[in-house]
Amino acid sequence: MLSGRSFRLGRIGGITINIDYTWFIIFALFVFLLATAYFPAVLAHVPHPASPLMVWGTAVLTSVLFFGSVLAHELSHSFVARRHGIPINSITLFIFGGVAQMEDEPQTPGDEFKMAIAGPLASIAIGVLFIMLLAGAHNVLPPLANAALWYLGAINIILAVFNLLPGFPLDGGRVFRSLVWAITHDLRRATQIASITGQGFGWIFIVLGLASLVVPVLGKYITVWMALIGWFLVSAARSSYQQVVMRDTLSHVPVRDVMHPTVEAVPATLSVQQLVTDYFLRGSSSALPVELNGTVTGVVGVEDVQALPRDAWSGTLVSEIARPLTQEQTLHPDDDAWAATSRMAHGNRDRVLITEGDHVEGIVTRGSILRWLQTHKPGFATG
Repeated sequence: MLSGRSFRLGRIGGITINIDYTWFIIFALFVFLLATAYFPAVLAHVPHPASPLMVWGTAVLTSVLFFGSVLAHELSHSFVARRHGIPINSITLFIFGGVAQMEDEPQTPGDEFKMAIAGPLASIAIGVLFIMLLAGAHNVLPPLANAALWYLGAINIILAVFNLLPGFPLDGGRVFRSLVWAITHDLRRATQIASITGQGFGWIFIVLGLASLVVPVLGKYITVWMALIGWFLVSAARSSYQQVVMRDTLSHVPVRDVMHPTVEAVPATLSVQQLVTDYFLRGSSSALPVELNGTVTGVVGVEDVQALPRDAWSGTLVSEIARPLTQEQTLHPDDDAWAATSRMAHGNRDRVLITEGDHVEGIVTRGSILRWLQTHKPGFATG
C-alpha cells in the first residue's frame, strides 16, 4: 500500500521510524486547512486576532504534534506486539496515517486483542491529556493556543473512535478478528470474515465520499477524502487477507519444493571478470554462493560486481567482493517456504540459499515462490 519511497527518520525503542514521501501531502494539507479554515473560524470574534505568521506557525506546530500522536499510536501497538513475541521491524508514516511492519501474525486471539486495542487507548489518553491541558491553562493561554489544544484533543479522540470501527485492518477490525478467531479457532477464517467486513466499510466510505460531491447536505459534513480512505480500506483488507492465506499456504510447503536445486558455487579464487563472463552472463541467477576448499564461505551478487569499477574486474578475486554468509541468508531444506518469504522481506533480499551443513542444496528467490503459487493456483485460490 505504500509507495516504497521513504527515508529513515530515526529509531525509537529499537524500532526504525520511516517517513514515506506521500506523508508530506497530508502534512501540507493539515497545515493549510488549519491556517486557512479552522483557526480563522475559531478566532473570527476575537478582539485582537493573531498575526498571519503566528497562525501559520501554530498550524505547523499543531500538525507536527498531531502526527507525533499518530506515531505514539503506532508505537503503542508495536511495544505491546513485541511484548507478546511479535517482532516489529519498522513504523512508516504515510498519507493515510501510520503503519507498523509486523514480521508475523499474533499467536493467540488474546495477543491480537491486546495489540489492537493499545493504539486507540493511546489516542484517547493523548486526547484527554490535551483537553486537560486546555482546561488547566485556558485562562492564561492566548486564544490561538487554546484552539490548537482543543483541536489536538478532539482529533485524537476522533482518531480513536474511527479506528475502533470493526473494519479490518483498522484497529477495531483487528479487535473484531480476535473475537471471531476466539470463537472459530481459525485465524484464516477469522481474517476472511474481518476482511469482508472491512471491505464493506470501505465501499460505504467510497459511496459517501463520492455522494458528497453531488449531495449538498452530505457535502457539509463529508468530503471526497472519505472516498480515498474507503479505497485504502478496501485494498488493505483484501491484501491483508491474501497475506494470511499465503502465510497459511506456504507454511505447509517445505522449502525444498520451491527452491532451484541446481546452484553452481563460484570458486573464491576466480577473478570478477571470469565471474561475469562464465557465470552471470551465461546463467539467470543474480547471486551465487562462493566456495573455498569445498566449503561455502559467502555469497556474491550482481550488485557486488556493479559496485566495483569496470577496469578492476580482471585484477580482483571473487573472495574480495563476496559477502559473508549469515544465518539470515540461509535456510535448511526442511524449513518451510514462508520462512524463506519472511527472510527475504525482512532483509529486503530477493533470494535465500538453502544449505545443509557446508553444502548448498539450492536457492529460493521471490520468482521461484511466485511460480510455485501460480502452478498450485487451484489449491491456493480455494482460500
